[in-house]
Amino acid sequence: MQTNKLLALVAGLALATTATAGDDFGLWGEAAVEKKINKQFSIDAALGFRAEENAARASRYDASLGATWKVNKYFRMGAGYVYLYSRSPREVKAKYREDDDGRPVAGADGRPVYQGYNVDHAFYRSKHRVYVEAVGKVKAGRFEFSLRERYQFTHYMSAETLRDRYRVGADPTDHTVAGYEETVTDFKPAKDKHYLRSRLQVAYDIANCPVEPFVSYELSNDLTSTFALDKTRLRAGADWKVSKQHKLSLAYVFEDGADDDDGNRLHAIEVGYKFDF
Repeated sequence: MQTNKLLALVAGLALATTATAGDDFGLWGEAAVEKKINKQFSIDAALGFRAEENAARASRYDASLGATWKVNKYFRMGAGYVYLYSRSPREVKAKYREDDDGRPVAGADGRPVYQGYNVDHAFYRSKHRVYVEAVGKVKAGRFEFSLRERYQFTHYMSAETLRDRYRVGADPTDHTVAGYEETVTDFKPAKDKHYLRSRLQVAYDIANCPVEPFVSYELSNDLTSTFALDKTRLRAGADWKVSKQHKLSLAYVFEDGADDDDGNRLHAIEVGYKFDF
């Protein structure tokens, strides 16, 4: 009965919050396996899937391999690789007149001269990510506090998409409104991003109960842009140890901002399964 109440509470919180106008809603899932080599060292692998845009469209597939070294009961270190195949959503950008060097040209009023806008179609691209992390934890009664610091490097592969060009004067009947001009192929070059992701988590061990609720808060800082804070992530949920080898998890996730995992304001239900052997 306690298990059902806790899981229902997490789901109810998520459903109540997703009503915020203008925010996106998603469903995230992950299946993982972990093999303990000895008391200090373990390896793991996982497959993940995300559906966003109100859970109507697949936004990401991923596969990962990692390793963890438990230094002592208070501290562990880890490293891993993640392959991602993710979707960049449709994007609209204003277009201003530029000179031969690509610099904006100002009009008589000193402002950039508006020429129209571009609409880039949604597209998928591959990403390769590596990370290293350190996690410290301490217990206080039945509470467990942990702090994770993770450095991640993501390489975006190049990709192509279609671009619809809308320009002022393209519509012969109205020279003040941008009308459709043409559709062209737009090349997205490869790029790299570096982030430091800091996460503080609190978990509570309920006596004689296989369910452990937790709350975490994470910051994503862009290391290539003067340590700018690009995104925050709040997670509230519970882990359910079904048996010695099987564990399920359910959580509500709220993200605000955008980093190299994309997104803006997003509410999501996260479901996970893990098998230990």
